[in-house]
Amino acid sequence: MRERSIGEILVVAILATILVFVIADLAGGFGDFPNERWASAVALVCVAVWIGPGLLARWRGNASGAVRAVALWLAIALVIALAYVYGHGFLADMGVRV
Repeated sequence: MRERSIGEILVVAILATILVFVIADLAGGFGDFPNERWASAVALVCVAVWIGPGLLARWRGNASGAVRAVALWLAIALVIALAYVYGHGFLADMGVRV
């Protein structure tokens, strides 16, 4: 029996997730979540399945590099969030001036 690749496993997982969502929708849904939220969740899982195997293959055997890259992206996201929260008036004024 051959070994399954991570991509094949993720495709099976997404198909199983879609099947669960379809069955739950036929049974009345999951609690009070609207259908748009579940559709968004399925779309995000599909994007993760599409991008995930490439990222895992790129950082295979280099965990410290992967952690460093994740920390860098989290720092960039934090700077953007802080600039949005605390610099909203400043950015709006700059947009008017430009």
